[in-house]
Amino acid sequence: MGRYLVVAEQTLGGEQLLATVRDRAGKGAADFFVLVPASPPLGKLTWTESEAVLIARDRLDRALERLQEMGARAEGRVGDADPFLAVDDLLREEKFDEVIISTLPRHSRARKGDLPERVQDAFGLAVTHITSAPEPAPAVNALKRVPLLATLSKHRLRALARASVIAEYRDGRTIVKAGSSGSDLYVILDGRVNVQQDGRTVARLAAGEMFGEISLLDPGPRTADVVAEGPTRCLHLSGRDFQDALEADPRLAISVLQAVGKRLRELVGSPHG
Repeated sequence: MGRYLVVAEQTLGGEQLLATVRDRAGKGAADFFVLVPASPPLGKLTWTESEAVLIARDRLDRALERLQEMGARAEGRVGDADPFLAVDDLLREEKFDEVIISTLPRHSRARKGDLPERVQDAFGLAVTHITSAPEPAPAVNALKRVPLLATLSKHRLRALARASVIAEYRDGRTIVKAGSSGSDLYVILDGRVNVQQDGRTVARLAAGEMFGEISLLDPGPRTADVVAEGPTRCLHLSGRDFQDALEADPRLAISVLQAVGKRLRELVGSPHG
């Protein structure tokens, strides 16, 4: 049985890498271990170490799901921000027949040095090197899935994604508190939230849905509590950045008004407004 280590970050969802995995799996029984270094997000204006880990974990989860859908046996983990150190840490614990490394093209400034050559020289393993264009950032993918943002241009989506932050909330954590100030917007990446008013549940929202849109039009106190139901991750967007998008795209402004009207009907419990 062949055992393969797959190392990738921004190119993890690339077709070239998936084709290589299919090729190895087609040669007989094979196990794959996916290692995703928690490197700083590409193109982000600001970021934190915990956000880099969350982004890497999101990539890993999606990659494992896709490999398993292909019928490949796969597991994995998030590693050190330095790809070479991430590989070094893993190879102290595990043994592999081949290392498959997927990177950005050599001309890209974001490419992590000469990782394939370093791994081959340091560990004496067979190394296959694949180059691919970067997949869309998780934040961009999340924004694309929100119906409210469907009219936005790619440029505007990327601008919003760069200005956003990924946040993680434990079960029962209050994300937004009624009566508090703020005009930020939240997009649920995974998990669920419970929207409560005076202790009464008025809505439950899941991945791809958003909350906080009322505050975009009325910067007064928040109208409801929003509480995480189970582990939940959200994309947190600054109200100021979203206001810029509203001013640039009148269709988006109309969509926000419609979404706010729907949410207000839910909060007051009236189907007629």
